[in-house]
Amino acid sequence: MRLIGLAAALLLACAGTAAPAQTFGAPIPGVCLFSKTAAIGASQAGQSLQAQIRQMQASLSGDLARQRAALEQQRRQIEARQNAIAPVEYQRQLAALAQQAQALEQQQNARFIAAQQRGQQQIDRVLNEALGRVVTRAACSLVLERDTAYGWNNEMDITVAVTREVDAALQQVSLQ
Repeated sequence: MRLIGLAAALLLACAGTAAPAQTFGAPIPGVCLFSKTAAIGASQAGQSLQAQIRQMQASLSGDLARQRAALEQQRRQIEARQNAIAPVEYQRQLAALAQQAQALEQQQNARFIAAQQRGQQQIDRVLNEALGRVVTRAACSLVLERDTAYGWNNEMDITVAVTREVDAALQQVSLQ
């Protein structure tokens, strides 16, 4: 579940990144800037993905807590019988429970990551199509990642236009 928390925190942090409102010089014809992170974060589909990821994380955390509680109860039962069973059998049973707990966490992490990837793939497909249309319409000869620039003329930024195109094509993602 630590991996789930880390992935969700990273995705939420990236989605909230805002562009600075500074303008440097005149626009350069044919050069466009685009922030994939900002476009996804501002899009309805990106917000839908974030909401579903938070819900899924809460659900999976609850499921894992219930399953861990059941395993913990089994561990206490084994410990209560420690004097009645052979030491080797006692250790084997405890190891089996620990292995079950680890397998549950790995399974939950895998489910979370797979669902997150499905949602992100839906957004990426629509985003790439929207980016292609906007690049053609804006006659961009060169598209640079806006998030790595120190400053730019806002007329060169196609992020908002791409976000609008994404919103027109996809409002919600499905993690199923």
